[in-house]
Amino acid sequence: MSDTEVALVTGASKGIGKAIALRLAEDGYDIAVNYLTHEDEAKAVSSEIRNMGRNSSIYKMDVSDHEMVQKMVERISEELGSVSVLINNAGVYQRATIDELSKEDWQRTIDVNLTGCFNCAKAVIPEMKSIGKGSIVNISSMLAFKGTNHGAHYAASKAAIIGFTKSLAQELSPHGITVNAVAPGAIETAIIAYDSPADRKKREEITPLRRVGQPEEIASAVSFLVSKDAKYITGETLHVNGGFLMV
Repeated sequence: MSDTEVALVTGASKGIGKAIALRLAEDGYDIAVNYLTHEDEAKAVSSEIRNMGRNSSIYKMDVSDHEMVQKMVERISEELGSVSVLINNAGVYQRATIDELSKEDWQRTIDVNLTGCFNCAKAVIPEMKSIGKGSIVNISSMLAFKGTNHGAHYAASKAAIIGFTKSLAQELSPHGITVNAVAPGAIETAIIAYDSPADRKKREEITPLRRVGQPEEIASAVSFLVSKDAKYITGETLHVNGGFLMV
C-alpha cells in the first residue's frame, strides 16, 4: 500500500470510465478499477495503470448492491489505501419508449445509475471525513436537462443525480469534501456506436462544434474537478456537450 492518494472509478473497464481511470493515474493517483462484466478489459486498464508506475487493482462489484459496495471499499482500503476521490461513472443505458419499458428495466436503471451513486458515496464518505478531504464526481448526462423520446428511465436517473450532487455537496462541505457532476453530451462510446451514418451526421450537424466528444474530454473535466484548482467549486454541474444545450 502506497502513500499516494487513491481514486475509485466505477464502471472503469471501458469507455468514459476507462478514460477517467487512465487520466487520474496520469495525474498521480493509485486507481481502484471497478467493473461488473468486462473482466479482461478491466485487467487491461489496471495493467496499463501499473505500467505508468501507479498502483492499481480490479474489483468486480455491482454498484446497486449495498453490501457488496461496502465490502469492496473495505478491500480497497486494505490493498491500496483510503479512497479520497470517488468517480460515480457506472451506469446502464437502454433505448425504450414508455410502452416498451418494463417495471424491471425501470428499476434496474434507477438501482444502478442513481442508487449506485448513493451506495458508493455512503461507503467512502467515512474515510474521507477521517482524512479531512475528498472529491466526489457523479457522471450525469445532458439528457437530464434535455430529456429524450426513447429513455425516460435513463433521463430520470441522470436528472436525479443532479439533486443528489447538490444536496451532498451542502452536507459535506464542512468536512472539506467537494461534490460535483459532469454531464456529457454525445460521446464516442458504445451508446452511439450503432448509429447509422445518417444518425451520426445528424448528431454532428446539431452540435455547435460539429462533432461528437471523446471519452478523454470527459476525463479532462473530471480531472479538473478533483484537482486543487477546483477546491472552491462544489455542487456544480460541468456540461461537456460541444455546445449542444445552447441550441
